Amino acid sequence: MLIEIKDLYKIYNEGKESEVRALNGVSLSIDRGEFVAIIGQSGSGKSTLMNILGCLDIPTYGDYHLDGVDVTELTDRQLAHIRNKQIGFIFQGYNLIPALNARENVELPLIYQGLGMEQRHQRSREALERVSMYDRATHKPPEMSGGQQQRVAIARAIAT
Repeated sequence: MLIEIKDLYKIYNEGKESEVRALNGVSLSIDRGEFVAIIGQSGSGKSTLMNILGCLDIPTYGDYHLDGVDVTELTDRQLAHIRNKQIGFIFQGYNLIPALNARENVELPLIYQGLGMEQRHQRSREALERVSMYDRATHKPPEMSGGQQQRVAIARAIAT
């Protein structure tokens, strides 16, 4: 099992009058290679769940195992390592740096991973080719359509 969560709760302002239960006993299992869609109404906890699955946040209660590792017991440093090595993110707003071209945007997380220039260039080229954007590698986000920016964000996620 790649992802397994059991009885996951995320409670903001717990015990206070303004308490919000963003997640209330969510359980989910995802096998390696499986595609899953998280859908629901606004305010139903989708983003909160994705932030927890992506190790950007931790649950208030419950179990979360990623590839057999109990994520809820990890330090901030260990969670950062998982984010850098195991999880790729594509944010709704893409989070591309406007001053960097497509290749540089794809390579940015690889710099944080400590990869050398040659490895970064190779990975960014392969990722941009996979999303049919290598011909736009020297273009900056303002010079691209929304769909092209989305593909650069996808390339950045798969390059890591």
